[in-house]
Amino acid sequence: MAELKDTHRKCYDNLLEIGIEKNSRVRSPKMRYKMMTTNITESMNSCLLAIRKLPIASIVEFIRDLLQIWFRDRRTNAREMSTYLTRFKVNDKWTDTSVDLEQRSCSCRQWDLDELLCIHVMAVARLKGMLITALCSDFYTTGWLKHAYSMIVNPVPKLETWKIPDEIRHRIILPCEKKRLAGRPKKSRIPSAGEFRKQKLCLICGGKGHNKRSCPNLSCSTSKPLKKHVLVTFASKKDIID
Repeated sequence: MAELKDTHRKCYDNLLEIGIEKNSRVRSPKMRYKMMTTNITESMNSCLLAIRKLPIASIVEFIRDLLQIWFRDRRTNAREMSTYLTRFKVNDKWTDTSVDLEQRSCSCRQWDLDELLCIHVMAVARLKGMLITALCSDFYTTGWLKHAYSMIVNPVPKLETWKIPDEIRHRIILPCEKKRLAGRPKKSRIPSAGEFRKQKLCLICGGKGHNKRSCPNLSCSTSKPLKKHVLVTFASKKDIID
C-alpha cells in the first residue's frame, strides 16, 4: 500500500474509501477463496471460442461433454490416490514467523487463509510430535476429493422425452436489447495480474513484436526465396499394365 500511495495516490484513496478488507484477501475478516470468479469465467470462455457461433443447444451439449470428461479424469485420479492428503505444494520464503497451534494461525498467513500447512507449521508440528495430517483442513483429504467428483454427468435425453410445462412451452423469448459496441468483439480472455501472454516470434529474425511481413530485416535481404518447382510425370497406360 505504501508503494501504491507513492505511485497512484488517487487509486490509493479509492481503495481506502471502499475498504481494504474488500480488496485484500489477507485483510478480509472472513474466509475467501483465493481464485477470482472472473478468472474462472474467462478460463471457461477460452474453452468455448471454437463453438461460440453454434446454436445454444449445441453449446450446452459441448459444455456437458466437457464437464463429463473433466469429472471422469479427476474421479480417476482421486481413486488412484492412496495417501490421506491430496497432492499440494508448499512454498518456503525463508522468513521469521510465529506459529500458534491453538488458534491454528501462522504469521505468514498461509495456514490462516488456505487452511493448508506451511513449512513453518510443519516444523513446529514435528518438534511437538504432532500428526501433520490432523492439522490440515478436511477439504484437502483424498476422501473429500473423491466426494467432489462423485457426481455423474448424464447425457441429455432425446427431445421427444422432455417434459416441458405449458407456461414455458408457449413463452416467447425476445433477444436482449443491447447496443453492440463498435469494432470486432474480443474473444481472448483478459489476463490477470502477474500473467503474461506468450508472444509469437518472427520467422525471419526471431524477434518479438512483429511478424515476417513487417520484419525490419526483410528490406536488407536482397535474395528472394526460390520457388520450389515440382516435376510431375505421368505414366502411360501401357507402363501401368506392365
